[in-house]
Amino acid sequence: MKPKTLTRPQAALELALWQAEADSVSSSVLYVWLRECGMPSEIAIRLKDLIDVTKRIGDKIVSLGRVIVIKLIEFVQQHPNLAVGMALGAVISSLIAAIPFLGPILAPIAIPLGITVGAIAGHRMDKAAGGKMSSEVGVIQITQDVIEIAREFFKLFIETLLALSGEFKFGVL
Repeated sequence: MKPKTLTRPQAALELALWQAEADSVSSSVLYVWLRECGMPSEIAIRLKDLIDVTKRIGDKIVSLGRVIVIKLIEFVQQHPNLAVGMALGAVISSLIAAIPFLGPILAPIAIPLGITVGAIAGHRMDKAAGGKMSSEVGVIQITQDVIEIAREFFKLFIETLLALSGEFKFGVL
């Protein structure tokens, strides 16, 4: 089944809805939500910096950073086990990186591997909770899980940006 592509008017409407949602939520509310979810203050501050990023699309200025953070929060709320799995993978990877002598050697491998394995495990738990998981486990199923994670996260966002790509004016605001 071929995915439906957005037309330019549909993408403009979607972007307008995102902007309206972004305008209704203050950056301090987003920061507080990130901290209440247990996110370390360093990461929450970095994401708060992202919230302030804007981009000119056509003749409008869009709070692109705020939209990204809101969509990220929505994704985490819809896929709680995936988010927990990634966080656990990151924590375990950080512990491996902290091992004296071997940690710095293992860190470049452990961090992406730990986060990926945690994300896949969490995704499989989310699928099992929704009754959509098969009992098979193999390279193909794991690869499909990785593709499903990426597709689910970026689906509407990329489709909207592609439909509006002709209207982008480059430059930092």
